Amino acid sequence: MSKKNIKENRKYMTTTVIISVYKDIEALKLILDSLNTQTYKDFEIIISEDCNTAEMKEFVSNYKNLNLVHIFQEDLGWRKNIALNNAIRISQGEYLIFLDGDVIPYKNFVEMHVKLAEKINF
Repeated sequence: MSKKNIKENRKYMTTTVIISVYKDIEALKLILDSLNTQTYKDFEIIISEDCNTAEMKEFVSNYKNLNLVHIFQEDLGWRKNIALNNAIRISQGEYLIFLDGDVIPYKNFVEMHVKLAEKINF
């Protein structure tokens, strides 16, 4: 089956949500809990940590029910964009949604993004 036919047979495009974080586990918990209750469920989550802490690794390892990847880098000052570029490189989605570490998405956030993107671009 060609790539075009595969795309036509899917209801929505593949989607990745990339979350940019720096040490704020409390805020990340709120974000992940919200993503866990989204009306649209078929998406990958990449946590892009501009740091490398044992606390964050341990925290993220507890979210086994989400399609989640945690990437990190050495803390050499503010390098958020490098961390985001690394997340983009490993993402599996055709459509990328970016969240900062202080943004808690409402329950149909991903669904509305995907529907709008499909309507306009795909």
